[in-house]
Amino acid sequence: MAIDTIKSTAVLDGAIATADIADANITTAKIADANITTAKIADDAVTADKLANSINTSIAVGASALPKAGGTMTGTIADFRSTGIDDNSNALAMTIDANENVGIGVTPETDWHSSIDALQLGAGASIYGDTTATGNQISSNARATAGSSLSGYKYIATDKASTYQQYDGQHNFRVAASGTADAAITWTDAIKIDNDGRTNVGTGNNLGDTTLTVESNTGGSVRGPNPLAVSNTRGSASTDYSIIFYRAGNIVGSVQTSLSATSFVTSSDYRLKENVTPISGATAQTKLLKPCNFDWIVGGNVNGFIAHELAEVVPEAVTGTKDAMMDEEYEVTPATDTEAAVMGIRSVPDMQGIDQSKLVPLLVKTIQELEARITALEDA
Repeated sequence: MAIDTIKSTAVLDGAIATADIADANITTAKIADANITTAKIADDAVTADKLANSINTSIAVGASALPKAGGTMTGTIADFRSTGIDDNSNALAMTIDANENVGIGVTPETDWHSSIDALQLGAGASIYGDTTATGNQISSNARATAGSSLSGYKYIATDKASTYQQYDGQHNFRVAASGTADAAITWTDAIKIDNDGRTNVGTGNNLGDTTLTVESNTGGSVRGPNPLAVSNTRGSASTDYSIIFYRAGNIVGSVQTSLSATSFVTSSDYRLKENVTPISGATAQTKLLKPCNFDWIVGGNVNGFIAHELAEVVPEAVTGTKDAMMDEEYEVTPATDTEAAVMGIRSVPDMQGIDQSKLVPLLVKTIQELEARITALEDA
């Protein structure tokens, strides 16, 4: 029979079993808020053991009941809505699809690769990781459809794309020009920070084992684009440092700029020098120089010197050794999102160089010696 009213004092432990209370006998309409209060349910009167696992609660229209305690739920939780998302309106909050990808305010793209676990936010943002490798990725307008392979990304919408990846202790920033929705993405390396702190800008490869590599395949104009620009916006007429060079904690040179010119400065303070003596025999030394005209192999015709020939006369003006070689690290196989680049070692020429400013003292002294000889001849 139907039970219209149950008082808490009439319900004794074991007096009423769950089987005695049929779903059809008690409805929410028959349990008035005023009839059962929290005060009437003592803390020790209702325990978890007395609540049957067979009580299920539906949380969404048309959705199946949540599982019993200790059970599992399979499939897709779709159309999960909250009245608190948009000013108490019924707004789409979250979708978890069968591939375990989650969409917040959006349904996840259906072609994320099976090795990817993705959290997609709004129209195009996403955070994801590869279940086959450590690391993570944050992208804008991009989805990984072929695992972590850089060739397996597609645009979510018609727009530009970008991605930031942490993998193997590295930080990789990549960008892509605007493309159409669902088209394949071709990434351009923007910035890469290696695990040892080396930073590459405009390339994924470090050149010559340097701390900072800046690479560009453009140029030809003052306004760029160019590999590197150093800008000082101060309007004062004074000369400012643009670049300062340190060695062992001491300033050894700089690039300084005024409002109209640039100076390339090396240290030359008298307090840094000792055993200062006049140059002698400059004219004879200058006569040993072999200035020549030549074509660069890569193009261009100039006047200058051959480094090893100049080293025989003014060794301080030349760096390196004739025919020297050095070991160079190079990339055998490019890195992917799941595999580090395979590197190798090869022997390459260690080219000599010339600092032509080191010739200036010799040439000045030569002019002085010649001037003295001319004056002596004129006075004779």
